[in-house]
Amino acid sequence: MSRIRLLVGLGISLVLLYFTFRGLDWAAVGQALRGANYFYIALASLVILAAFAVRAMRWSWLLRPVRYLPWRGLFSVVLIGFFGNYVLPAKTGELVRAYVLGKRESLSKSAILGSIAVEKTMDTLILFGILLATLWTVRLPEDISNFEKLAAVFLAVVLGGMLVLAARGRHVSNLIIRVLQFVFPWWKERVARITHSFVDGLSVLYHGSSIAMVLVFSLVIWLMTTLNFWLIGQALGLQIPLYGYVIIVAVTNMASFVPSAPGRFGTLEALSVLVLALFGVDKNTAVLFPILLRVAQLVPILLGYIFLNREGVKILDVQKATKETTTASAAP
Repeated sequence: MSRIRLLVGLGISLVLLYFTFRGLDWAAVGQALRGANYFYIALASLVILAAFAVRAMRWSWLLRPVRYLPWRGLFSVVLIGFFGNYVLPAKTGELVRAYVLGKRESLSKSAILGSIAVEKTMDTLILFGILLATLWTVRLPEDISNFEKLAAVFLAVVLGGMLVLAARGRHVSNLIIRVLQFVFPWWKERVARITHSFVDGLSVLYHGSSIAMVLVFSLVIWLMTTLNFWLIGQALGLQIPLYGYVIIVAVTNMASFVPSAPGRFGTLEALSVLVLALFGVDKNTAVLFPILLRVAQLVPILLGYIFLNREGVKILDVQKATKETTTASAAP
């Protein structure tokens, strides 16, 4: 199944890249590239690194119910996960994070994955919240109003589910185990261990101060991401309003749910060009936006690779552990 998912992702990426680069005036692209201000690219790279530091701080708070770990030690692991997303399919960089930290600190990888699940849920909630606030305060086409309603329903469902799981996590996991023992009785012990550890990672939601800090960190992360996109726009001399960058951030990051090649190649390019076209940006210039964004990401990618080697971990080891993690519940 993973091989099929990889092939589907590669196919989608290739199709999107083809339509993104089709019909470009390469002379105009080269002229726009030469006219770019690379000082802003350097600033964007620094902002990206600072955002990863904030992500490490947030992760430290999320892991407190399991064990207190200083954010400085987590910073390298966060960068390793980012590197993993660029070289492994299906955003398995998150599993790389869990593998490296679990190996280093002798922690349950399922509990770590639980903290990452909360992290991703918070990212989704804050991202949707920022997008909704933007859509409510900016005059946009009336068709957007339907999207606002759907997004509000989605937010309510996700938030409600998280609150229920936080309040009744053990009861929910016990119910799941009782159901599974009738269908696949040989799974019971393994599922019980994984499910309980996963719920333990969600226990941060029991602590009001912790969840408040996580929400604050999440908001800061997305504001820094928007600043990063704005810097890329300044490098190209784009004349679009600030809320345009909010929309680009939201749309391109929500596209992470779409299967694609590692590094979101194809989806980032196609959606960036599409959104920028709504603001009147010429395609020959817009196509450079995701390219320069990836240039700014080269430093954290390289650091992630260096930190991974320092951990003494090989990508093949991570891939093997990833397969074991994803198939654990299916094993007798």
